[in-house]
Amino acid sequence: MKLALLTIGQSPRTDVLSDVGQLLKGVDYFERGLLDGMHLDEIEKIYGPRLGEEIYVSRLRSGSEVKLSKSRVVEGMRKLVARVEKEADLILIMCTGDFDISSNKPVILPSRLLVGVVGSLRIRKLGVFVPLKEQLGMAERRWGSMVDELVIEYWSPYSGSEEQLRSKARRLRGADLVVMDCFGYSTRHAAVVREVAGGPVALPRTLSVVVALDLLGALQPST
Repeated sequence: MKLALLTIGQSPRTDVLSDVGQLLKGVDYFERGLLDGMHLDEIEKIYGPRLGEEIYVSRLRSGSEVKLSKSRVVEGMRKLVARVEKEADLILIMCTGDFDISSNKPVILPSRLLVGVVGSLRIRKLGVFVPLKEQLGMAERRWGSMVDELVIEYWSPYSGSEEQLRSKARRLRGADLVVMDCFGYSTRHAAVVREVAGGPVALPRTLSVVVALDLLGALQPST
């Protein structure tokens, strides 16, 4: 069985695969990116956010951060899924944004996995990390009604320093759970937050990949 890994940025996502690639050992998979083959000026013209638009963020092949229009990214990802669904048995969207996507193949949406995890736990105080200050409102709308107390911090996995991450994580001490609400956050980032904030952390890239492996029957059996 074949797994498609789709990013709203550019593939290959070496940052993701260098982090969780060992989990995918032996899995037949391929990567595609919404922005593959596009230059920065073209990206900004087609997907650049306009005044008042909600913003998503991703990574270019160069490693740099790029801000994108949510509405146009959602439409673009619908078309990308339609193009790859004949090649894959399972599709993983490597983004925690909200996507309304229909496909002939199962599609894993990390945002729904994260919401499901929080909803399945008795969380009183929830901490959330998002990459951009402009995304604080989106985070409030997603998580605010699910818990008694919500604390949101922003820190970019693409341009922020570990020192800044530690400083932000200190403000989340006492949270029952911290959600890293971006696929760009790494296992190292989660480990730092776990150490500093002192509680469990939900990381979308590991959560999503493990779910994909289970669906594909590719989890390594214990011996």
